Amino acid sequence: MKLILSSLCIFILSALCFGQKAIADLKPSHAIALKQFLSKNKEYQFLSSKVIDAEYMKFIRESRGKTFEPYYQVADFNRDKIADFAVILSRKGKRKESGATSEEHKYDYPLAVVIFNGRKNGTYRKAFVEDIEAPLVCFLNVQGTKKKTVCFGVFETDAHTRIFTPVGKGYIGKGYIIEYPDEP
Repeated sequence: MKLILSSLCIFILSALCFGQKAIADLKPSHAIALKQFLSKNKEYQFLSSKVIDAEYMKFIRESRGKTFEPYYQVADFNRDKIADFAVILSRKGKRKESGATSEEHKYDYPLAVVIFNGRKNGTYRKAFVEDIEAPLVCFLNVQGTKKKTVCFGVFETDAHTRIFTPVGKGYIGKGYIIEYPDEP
């Protein structure tokens, strides 16, 4: 019994330490929703956290926490008391030089932020998609304690910052608007 528990603990800890490398590393109900979305939207693909250089990821997790996942966040974004999730996906297209000098920020890639709202029956529906161009060292972050908001940013820069705010009275099923905090 101890051997089984030890093996299970090692498996869970390794998954937490090494991040989401495949859709199967997401919560099962999230993986199902994402697979359904990807099957209908062929221009998008799962983006593994393995694309970020291991040393840079170590640096990121030193500031954000050991289990931080840059491309996947879970919280109640639309404030209906049901957990939602957001992912960063890659899109078909070519990278473009950004003009930045650091290797991590040198190219902007075709990416997308997709937000899925949870439903009472335990399923999820796509609530929002935004196509973006950004370096692979981008991330999603959840801000707020009572009113959680999902944000997009790029490590070590203020460029590309976006806040996705639920819209409509009661927020439920109304989608999201984008706010750009770095613009006047």
